[in-house]
Amino acid sequence: MSQQVKLLLSFDIRPGSENAYRRFIMEEFLPKAQELGLTPTDAWHTAYGDYPLRLIGLVAENLATAHAAMDHEEWRALMGRLESYTGNLSRRLVPFRGGFQW
Repeated sequence: MSQQVKLLLSFDIRPGSENAYRRFIMEEFLPKAQELGLTPTDAWHTAYGDYPLRLIGLVAENLATAHAAMDHEEWRALMGRLESYTGNLSRRLVPFRGGFQW
């Protein structure tokens, strides 16, 4: 049995883009991620410290599913849109272990 993996997206929201970012995430990004096999598990907001403002976790059943989703044309389009609302965007794939992962 293959291990679940978690895709971690961390970023800062560009000033003035907060409302458009929120609409995009809720109405487009998360539903499409689910269609591609990435299940949203958590979203974190940094209230204090020198860290990215947001961290979003998406879980895939296995590494192959994660790579297939990330190679999909629709995912690349979503990431392009996300980049238009954010800065300092980073992506990491890690073994899923539940709870907060950085």
